[in-house]
Amino acid sequence: MKNKKGLGKGLQALIPEEKVEAGKGVSKVDIDRVCPNKNQPRTKFDQDKLEELANSIREHGVIQPMIVTVFNDGYKIVAGERRWRAAKIAGIKEVPVVIRELTEKDIMELALIENLQREDLNEIEEALAYKDLMNKFQLTQQDISTRIGKSRTAIANTLRLLKLPSNIRSLIVDGIITPGHGRCILSIEGFEREKLLEKILKDKLSVRDSERLAQKLKSNKEKIETQKKELNSQMFLRDIEDRMQKNLGTKVVIKGKSEKGKIEIEYYSNDDLERLTEMLSN
Repeated sequence: MKNKKGLGKGLQALIPEEKVEAGKGVSKVDIDRVCPNKNQPRTKFDQDKLEELANSIREHGVIQPMIVTVFNDGYKIVAGERRWRAAKIAGIKEVPVVIRELTEKDIMELALIENLQREDLNEIEEALAYKDLMNKFQLTQQDISTRIGKSRTAIANTLRLLKLPSNIRSLIVDGIITPGHGRCILSIEGFEREKLLEKILKDKLSVRDSERLAQKLKSNKEKIETQKKELNSQMFLRDIEDRMQKNLGTKVVIKGKSEKGKIEIEYYSNDDLERLTEMLSN
């Protein structure tokens, strides 16, 4: 079977195929003894698609067994929560499972890989799963890259989305904007982010158009900041001019910027020059 998204290791990397051959290692258990995994990376389930799957299960049963591990007096789902939810809707009493002894790390990795292979996760859920693995098991981005077969750069780009405010992350989860829009918003800071988001939502901007607008907003902000810096510099120099004029009793002109420039001090006679020379020498 071809793997999706370059996930070369897949579930088979953790559970060899020969262990789940048809008729071997598959048990039927009471559905009420099976519980979902609270660390399941997927948090959003499409209700319409669940109903469709439930209809199929009513007619054909649960064809593909779920992978579970022993938990308390029942079983915890490692892979197959969507099937379990649909089976509950369909009113199925028993479900086929493959029972495995797994560590918590194995469970998290398997749940993540299964959802990635099925393309069931949105990128925010994916990012949270990566973060969870990194925090709980001290894994690096490279460790995760090697384990699931995605590039470290792709993982880093996904994790960046967690820097977005919660309201924008929710828009990505709900499919109102794409992760690409989220990255555009991340490329700018401050009030400009809200302006960009408002424009994306109002005008239904594509990611490409959003990138152009983000660049324009960034350039405008840099221009304004440069102007503010120059204005502050000029105000600083004028203040120095005023103080020097009061101290020296003559006209003083400072040309240039605060970092570099020249000072012109006027004198009107030899006596005035000697006076200024004496003051500056002291």
